[in-house]
Amino acid sequence: MARPIISYVQNPPLADLYRAFMDGFSDYMIHFDMDEARFEAVFLVRDQNQPSRSVVAYADDRPVAVMLSGVAHLDSGWVTRCGGLAVAPGYRHLGIANELMRRFDEQAMGTRLLEVIQGNEPALTLYERLGYETVREIMYFQSVPTETEASLEPEPITELFETYYPSATHRPIWQVDVRTTQQQAELVRVREGETTGALLFRGDLLLDVFGRDEDAEWLLRAAAAAGPIKLTLTSDRPALIEAARRLGFVQDAIAQFEMVKPGGIV
Repeated sequence: MARPIISYVQNPPLADLYRAFMDGFSDYMIHFDMDEARFEAVFLVRDQNQPSRSVVAYADDRPVAVMLSGVAHLDSGWVTRCGGLAVAPGYRHLGIANELMRRFDEQAMGTRLLEVIQGNEPALTLYERLGYETVREIMYFQSVPTETEASLEPEPITELFETYYPSATHRPIWQVDVRTTQQQAELVRVREGETTGALLFRGDLLLDVFGRDEDAEWLLRAAAAAGPIKLTLTSDRPALIEAARRLGFVQDAIAQFEMVKPGGIV
């Protein structure tokens, strides 16, 4: 079989982004079952991967690989994220992934950021070879029924940007950071006596927790009392992980590494 002619297009048509994504992840450890509209809603709108920064690789005019990318300016400066990299079976080991990541690095501003599923050794090896370092683990949990004596009261979302994010000692991952995803969220103040904290929700997803480490179990208990929730926790917040496990929350089998590569601030 003759080696295919590979070309690369930045800001490709949505249909090609979708087809390259679905073919590239067709044998992935997570099964994606979505139509083009759902792909757009999740990976472009929700996760803020911008088509203008994304690249599709074509083999003889067929979309066979994709690199999704988005950029945001946070308090620490510019952050550019690779939100997905995949090459269709049959087109791997042709240098396509390396070229897509070269293009990602070339256009990126500030810190380069990505996530890789634990156990995906080919991807992990690629990123480490390109200078990315693991900074923390990302774990996913589902709650069990809980009860609380605390009161939960809505707070203006402006408090998130004016008070909670500026004073937080942790950095949320891209997918749950309202500053990067720009998704609607609900901020809730938790009170019980003199103890206070705050929770950030998007539907049944607990996006973030603001409070003292010693109140972690109390906050998670309050978060799950109204109904089942899903939450994402990172290894740099051990108090929340330990609290979730004490409460019996169920950890997903899938976990990720968050990896970064320093870059100049633009």
